[in-house]
Amino acid sequence: MLEYGIYRDCFSTADMRSIWSEQETISAWLRVEQVLAEQQATAGVIPQDAATAIKSLSVCHLNQEELRDEMMLVGRPIVGLVKQLRGQLGAHAPYVHFHATTQDIMDTAMALQMKLGLDQIQQAILDIVAGIDRLIEEHQDTLMMGRTNGQHAVPIHLATKLRVWRSELERRASALSDAASRGLNVQIGGPVGDLRGYENGTGQQVKQGVATALGLNIVDPHWQNARDGVADIVTALGVLCATLCKIAHNVNQLSSSDIGEVFEADQPGKGASSAMAHKKNQRGSEFAEAVARLGRQRAEQIGELTLHEHERSGGVWIGEWVVVPETFLLTSGALEWSEKLFGSLVIDDETMRRLLENQSRW
Repeated sequence: MLEYGIYRDCFSTADMRSIWSEQETISAWLRVEQVLAEQQATAGVIPQDAATAIKSLSVCHLNQEELRDEMMLVGRPIVGLVKQLRGQLGAHAPYVHFHATTQDIMDTAMALQMKLGLDQIQQAILDIVAGIDRLIEEHQDTLMMGRTNGQHAVPIHLATKLRVWRSELERRASALSDAASRGLNVQIGGPVGDLRGYENGTGQQVKQGVATALGLNIVDPHWQNARDGVADIVTALGVLCATLCKIAHNVNQLSSSDIGEVFEADQPGKGASSAMAHKKNQRGSEFAEAVARLGRQRAEQIGELTLHEHERSGGVWIGEWVVVPETFLLTSGALEWSEKLFGSLVIDDETMRRLLENQSRW
């Protein structure tokens, strides 16, 4: 459903889909293989001309159908990838994927993709905050009815309500940065994560070199069965989605016919009903809420996927292949709808004033 041409822009952004697309995922796998070879050559583990040959490989030369067939046979995509890469290298073939395992490549590539995705998400939060700041600046003195437990409370400043939303989004951005510091890690360790096969400390040198080259961090001894870093990031995305859902739901309520204190700027055909011509439904807040709910719900599954057994546990690791990308995709969609919402939100301060005047007691 997330790939339907008619729906996909409702649930995710094109930029985030690009990061997690099949083509870019395979490209990320290849990049990790190439950087690994470069760092192994620097450490004297493999010949430099082998690393140069590996660096020259391109994802364009891969047979996608063969990759799919190998995946369905083997149950892991890197075996087929390495097979094709070695087939292009002649005498240098043994040095592809040297001392590495499938999880090294896929985990490191995923960390790269998460890094790119988080950059986009942080920018989107800044854009939403800018939209909120515009409204705060325009309505410093606007009063409205406060509501607690769904009932009228006492008057409040609209700017106060907006600042609460703003501060919550800023905390979510900070939480994402904090999670990234723990979860964006290189995974270089080999079959059981202990760098076996390397001699004289070259394994740690290669691991550090790959991390530096890719802009990632290091966890020692490894994290192939310790998924707390990934869970930190996905959980932080889920809480961000919860914030976006709450804000959008509140805006939608304030846009209702019974309150009518805010509304999304009109546009011909926007929010039209197929049965009731008079309606102009609030689509920005509606979709922001719906997609954010989905993002939060998808993120909640990551806790189940931290329960690895021993040194590796495929039955939960495989689940990350779906949960991590889809959480990023849905978060991007929720953010884009929220940005559109605050970019077009109109405050009806006259309605707010009238309600306060008609209220006989606080």
